[in-house]
Amino acid sequence: MHLVCCFLCLLPFLAIAQSDQIGGQFCQESKGLSSERRMANPKARIAYPGDATIDVTYYGLDLYLTHTPNYLRGAATITLKSLAPALTSFFLDLNSSTTTTGEGLRVDSVRAGNQLLPYQFSQNKLTITPAQPLATGQVLTLTVFYQGIPNSRDLGSFRFSTHERSTDPAIWTLSEPYGAPDWFPCRDSPSDKADSSSVRITAPSRFVSVSNGILVNTTDNPDGTRTYQWRNRYPIAQYLISVAISNYERYDTPFTFGGRTMPVTHYIYPEVLPLVRANLDLTPQLLTLFSARFGPYPFLSEKYGHAQIGRGTGGMEHQTISSMEEAALTPNVIAHELAHQWFGDYITCRDWQNIWLNEGFASYAEAVYAESTSGKAGYQSTMNAFATRARTARGSIYVQDISNFANIFNSSRTYAKGAMVLHMLRGVVGDSTFFRILQTYTATPSLAYGTAVTEDFQAVAQQVSGRNLADFFRQWIYSEGYPTYKATILSSTLANMATVRLEQRNAIASNPASFTMPVQIRVESAAGDTTVTVQNDRVDQTFTLPTRGPITGITIDPDNWILKAAEPAQVVVTATSEPVLGLVRVYPNPATDVLTVDFSTFVTGPVTLLLTNSLGQRVRMLAEPSLSPGKYTLTFNVRGLARGHYTLSIQTPNGSQSQVVVVL
Repeated sequence: MHLVCCFLCLLPFLAIAQSDQIGGQFCQESKGLSSERRMANPKARIAYPGDATIDVTYYGLDLYLTHTPNYLRGAATITLKSLAPALTSFFLDLNSSTTTTGEGLRVDSVRAGNQLLPYQFSQNKLTITPAQPLATGQVLTLTVFYQGIPNSRDLGSFRFSTHERSTDPAIWTLSEPYGAPDWFPCRDSPSDKADSSSVRITAPSRFVSVSNGILVNTTDNPDGTRTYQWRNRYPIAQYLISVAISNYERYDTPFTFGGRTMPVTHYIYPEVLPLVRANLDLTPQLLTLFSARFGPYPFLSEKYGHAQIGRGTGGMEHQTISSMEEAALTPNVIAHELAHQWFGDYITCRDWQNIWLNEGFASYAEAVYAESTSGKAGYQSTMNAFATRARTARGSIYVQDISNFANIFNSSRTYAKGAMVLHMLRGVVGDSTFFRILQTYTATPSLAYGTAVTEDFQAVAQQVSGRNLADFFRQWIYSEGYPTYKATILSSTLANMATVRLEQRNAIASNPASFTMPVQIRVESAAGDTTVTVQNDRVDQTFTLPTRGPITGITIDPDNWILKAAEPAQVVVTATSEPVLGLVRVYPNPATDVLTVDFSTFVTGPVTLLLTNSLGQRVRMLAEPSLSPGKYTLTFNVRGLARGHYTLSIQTPNGSQSQVVVVL
């Protein structure tokens, strides 16, 4: 979803054929919610009304709609299986509340085949009693017949409206996150994806009716209505089922991939199409780009496209057919919603606490698009804009309170900071590894066409990179704030070396107190600049860095790989030519075979020397359990190490110090 109105300013029933029910073709998701996270968030239980004793495997919606008067008559055929032994009743979510305008739905009957089933409908729950108790795994197919004027919440879960540039009517839905029960009975949880779905829409014949998947039939009826039947064969979350109805003009821009051509179909208001045609033409190019970066488009057997909807809605990634207001039909938002087909539709956040897996990823895709058109400068410009917004974020990216729309879809936190997490991960692991992580994530069988939480993505990132990223995800997803760095240059008479004290603080929150990150430091001199990467894992840390001459300045994270703030660097003149923490000498530097370290300790205790690479991975370690006060010399064998910069950290009872060394 892309909220244009907010962000861009910143920012009679037709029977449903049982043959439409398709299941078992695709890998199923892990349906269990993260119990630890849910237990820690009591509001999450309030926000998820879905009945956990059932698993919905199919939705078939048969909708009869009129505009002026506004009315919906519906028949929802639902296939479900019991997740409990001897299940005597269960409920579906369907919002019954009425207002002074007469909005609300009523249920006429519930049937299983030709048999009427007892039900109760109150407090937005449709409680149904099957003819016999259901055993664990037993399947039941039922049809709920209902009618009324749907309620509408948030951006418009169900709207009867008109065009902005004319008085032509339009009907459309936007159900994320809690709006699906406003217009059809369902299990209202993103964790429960149906294996397939179908939507049959009957409306006055002047309307074109659009929904998910493939259009399998169009029928003109004797009463002046027309019926469109859409069928989706892929797993789908309830909030991604949609309808969009108006006097659309259809515009096609097909996409060819791997020798196959897929329809890319846009349904746009006639008066708007000439204004946005050029932007719509970019869609196949974006499909090619994202297929290369993220893996093949997940719904190649069906379609992609756009359906225009009303003002103030932004864009919404309904599966295979994104709903877009006119202002959202721009390259950036088209890219954002398309990326959601991978991150949000193909792999769906298992709960709204992990919404960044949808929105952070789709926001980052905007930068991927900018990089493809404008190179590094375009990428950096997009990420710098995200960083500016991300610094205003409060609270953790993992949403602690999912009880309201605005908190889930927070622009600064869910979108901008979520995108910055991916940017920083790219900086930590490198370009090729980063995109292998994204491609492996989308190709993971347990996640494909299923659901995920942050720990699933973390596990993939760790497996592909070979690194333990627990600190990274803990501090950036589950904690708050960002580091503010302060560098102090401790001048010395050591030739071609500079001692830099790096301090950091989190001005936003106390958790974490500091951030563990690889930090680039550019040491500047009249003879030229030297940029090295150090592993910064403490609030206050000293590094000895190579320089080409007398130091004239220093820049922390010059390429902006970290969400941060930085204070101006200070220069402190010291009387000694030795580093502050004692007599430490590392030679030769650069080294080819052996690295010698002379150091002093003034207190009896353990001493550890650790050599790490630019990714913070340990490559050599020497540990002495106890050394008496005195001067010592230890050596490292550096034969076989890759050429480059390494960080040598010395930890004694007196304190710690780090120095950058070069291996040739």
